[in-house]
Amino acid sequence: MADGGLKLELPADLSERLEAAAETAGKPVRDYATSLISDALDDDWAEDEARFAEYERTGESVSAEEALMRMRDSLVKRFKAKA
Repeated sequence: MADGGLKLELPADLSERLEAAAETAGKPVRDYATSLISDALDDDWAEDEARFAEYERTGESVSAEEALMRMRDSLVKRFKAKA
């Protein structure tokens, strides 16, 4: 990019997935990718840190399957909110 921004080359499979997701969202790939990256960088880690502190205190955790289901549900809500 002429303005000194970052250029990123993605593996073909990831690039295809990104293009498909951008098309589904009705956005140009560059805008869609920029939005995803910006959102990820803006995420507040306080909840994650609190959960880890709770785990260290109690030793209790959730299964990977439950954690992934929670993450999927959260992503679905975020995508719906952007639509």
